[in-house]
Amino acid sequence: MKPVSIYTTETGSQLGFETTVIFADVHIFFGSHVYRVPTILFRRFFCNKSMKFRPSSLHLRLNLNTMKRFGSIIRLRPEKLEEYKTLHAAVWPGVLHKITECNIRNYSIYFKDGFLFSYFEYIGTDYASDMALMAEDPETQRWWAVCEPCQEPLDTRHEGEWWADMDEFFHLD
Repeated sequence: MKPVSIYTTETGSQLGFETTVIFADVHIFFGSHVYRVPTILFRRFFCNKSMKFRPSSLHLRLNLNTMKRFGSIIRLRPEKLEEYKTLHAAVWPGVLHKITECNIRNYSIYFKDGFLFSYFEYIGTDYASDMALMAEDPETQRWWAVCEPCQEPLDTRHEGEWWADMDEFFHLD
């Protein structure tokens, strides 16, 4: 579990386990992130009924341990550009639901010079199981069958990949 520091806005004092939460706002420091949380929300999600802070709930509620970024790339067949844009202007609701159910957030696909670049954040704890769950979904399988003719995988992709995974070289929050 990654370390989290939490301070009150009013006094600047650090919260400990079982600290009573009665102040204006809370700042949560996690790595390079700073979250400012109004007291009413902090109490609702991170305290017990006696308004005592429970640190374990912070990690569970904010998914502070688990987010991982993914980037991948694939070619788009030039003659399929308009079809692909049309498909992604109205992604099927069941597919969107399955993506969310499989712990994927902040998912985007970009296009440049014949290549598609995808980015998403995974917030679950078992990526392989979530991807298997997605691959087993009949509606997702039908969606892939519609999209795959538009795409051309890279020769340099790893075995078992359709979209080629990319290595992250730099990140700044």
